Amino acid sequence: MIWLATIVLGIGAQIIMFSLQVGALRRYRHKSFWLLAAGSTCFATYAAIGAVPYFVTLNTSALSGLLSVGVAFALIGVVVGVWGTTSLFRRFGELQRAAAGVIS
Repeated sequence: MIWLATIVLGIGAQIIMFSLQVGALRRYRHKSFWLLAAGSTCFATYAAIGAVPYFVTLNTSALSGLLSVGVAFALIGVVVGVWGTTSLFRRFGELQRAAAGVIS
């Protein structure tokens, strides 16, 4: 049953992150939060796809195809997540420099 707890925790964490990112997107309207939310969606999808073999018996060909789709979601999630994080850090740097100019 540890595998089920791992799946639930992984998907649950992504859902929580997604809700925080969507809330920040609504509040601040910056593209970084859209990118981060998209990355979280990809990772939740990857986790759900990875869980399928625990619930359904698949032949080798179907399993290989399913896991290939899962890996594609993971790769897209990595790219979009890193892009979103980079965008967020850049925006924070811009705000910090602007605030330093105002304070000085």
